[in-house]
Amino acid sequence: MPPISDEEKPFELPEGWEWCLFEDVVDIQSGITKGRNLASRKLITVPYLRVANVQRGYLDLSEVKEIDIPEEEKDKYHVIKGDLLITEGGDWDTVGRTTVWCHDWYIANQNHVFKGRIIGQDIDPYWLETYMNSPYSRDYFASASKQTTNLASINKTQLRGCPVAIPSSSEAEKIMLKLNNFNKLCEKLKLQIQSAQQTQLHLADALTDAAIN
Repeated sequence: MPPISDEEKPFELPEGWEWCLFEDVVDIQSGITKGRNLASRKLITVPYLRVANVQRGYLDLSEVKEIDIPEEEKDKYHVIKGDLLITEGGDWDTVGRTTVWCHDWYIANQNHVFKGRIIGQDIDPYWLETYMNSPYSRDYFASASKQTTNLASINKTQLRGCPVAIPSSSEAEKIMLKLNNFNKLCEKLKLQIQSAQQTQLHLADALTDAAIN
């Protein structure tokens, strides 16, 4: 990967890691622009991803909308399994939000959602998803984004220039395994807390009924 300058490096990395720019490891593409004049062109209807569908580290597919596009553009906007999806803007918590498309069925992306396809095979998309959602990348987007009252947005150039820390593929695999185990533990604890709270409510109801009767 091409080296980046010392000024571009947010901090020193462990031995075996490398700093690069996002554009060095990911091919970034914009999505479908709504409201175009498509008169006299042969159209097809396709599902597409909006900002609301792209959450930080997961997909929300509870409502997937459709749009008409020229038939010859179907491949251009095709989001394939393993592609990164990065939000262009919105409120402060939305800008730069990243997740991985993990399905085999066809979907396209709207222009407010960047599509990132990894260059080469040695980088885990879920590592990039994790890093792009980290405080380091969020700080970068906060400083680089165009800002108005309560809103922020990034363009393709700013996204390309985001510094990314890349470990070796074996170390990335170990890190992601530990993160996945940690997330599973958190989900298990969350369910146990919810169950305990439900039991507490039932007990309180039973005690109230006993006191009244």
